[in-house]
Amino acid sequence: MQYDRSNIFYKIINKEVKSNIVLEGKHFLAFHDITPKAPVHILIIPKGCYVDYNNFVLNATDEEIVNFNKGISEIIKLMKLEEGGFRLISNSGKFGNQEVMHMHVHILGKSSEE
Repeated sequence: MQYDRSNIFYKIINKEVKSNIVLEGKHFLAFHDITPKAPVHILIIPKGCYVDYNNFVLNATDEEIVNFNKGISEIIKLMKLEEGGFRLISNSGKFGNQEVMHMHVHILGKSSEE
């Protein structure tokens, strides 16, 4: 599948659309989901143009992959999700119910402070 630069996440990365940013790294951006499904619902996206998880793993540099995954860990710590637990979800393609064709991971949980 060809990457479509008109998608909302591409526009968020390029600051064309506002988002409630939680954390930004060299190769990722994390922000609050606009329709949260849990008390904490963060989206983390790579800054590169990757359609889904498989496209990301096959085509991203090792530095991008490591930075993205360390970003997930930083968010878990920042949002205090270690103790109570969390879910990581990445939908892929039509069958996987992917709505935005830019690789992203949902981090859902409840802060240990709540």
